[in-house]
Amino acid sequence: MIEKKPKTAKKSGLTQDLRLNKFLAARTGVSRREADAIIKEGRVIINGKGVKNLATFVNTGDEVSFDGKKIVYKMEPPVYIMLNKPQGYITAVKSESGFKTVMELIKKETLSHKHIFPVGRLDFMSEGLLLLTNDGDFTYKATHPKFNVVKSYIVEVKGELTDELLKKIKKGISLEETGLMKPQNVRVISKKQAKFILSIDLSHGKNREIRRLLEFFNLKIITLKRVAIGGLYIGDLPSGQYRILNKKVAELVFKKKINE
Repeated sequence: MIEKKPKTAKKSGLTQDLRLNKFLAARTGVSRREADAIIKEGRVIINGKGVKNLATFVNTGDEVSFDGKKIVYKMEPPVYIMLNKPQGYITAVKSESGFKTVMELIKKETLSHKHIFPVGRLDFMSEGLLLLTNDGDFTYKATHPKFNVVKSYIVEVKGELTDELLKKIKKGISLEETGLMKPQNVRVISKKQAKFILSIDLSHGKNREIRRLLEFFNLKIITLKRVAIGGLYIGDLPSGQYRILNKKVAELVFKKKINE
């Protein structure tokens, strides 16, 4: 273990020295910001010694444990998975409450020897495009607000949609517990009596933002489906199925939507 960044990182195939927060992000699925907090709290031990220095690097052969659980240092090729998440699954690696997780939809051979975790989240009753990966850098860029990655949703809603109500939805709302929740873009796809379908884009999506926004106006969501992240679209991928992507395709999430 070394406390300062080496002038030249040691490389051998896919194995190299890693900054500790990056190592934790890649191996556990936490964000780098969360990893920094974990390190400061003294929850990481390297080679039998507690570590709180954010400048710490992890080297080949180091024994690392986080909250008492050993983390194997083994750099693996990045894996990118596009899943069409059905309703009734939680976006988590494990469930302590007995709920089904999205990991149960991925074949064991795909998960074998790869520290795969979901990128961001889709709530229990939402469906559509969800990415999974073992690439911590990719996850950080795809989920951190400063990178302004746009998520696109199709929402079927029960209720009356007036021009005035549409203006209010576009303007957004501010709640004490969440702050401002304002869509980047809202478009009406179809409108019938007591039912309508919206296309909604979010760039700084907060927990259950669309549901909170529409429920604030006493609207009932029938279905909520994420259809795109940036320039990556779910397409005709069947519900509950997944597709392994190469890195170039996965990085379409950092591109603009096709219709922009």
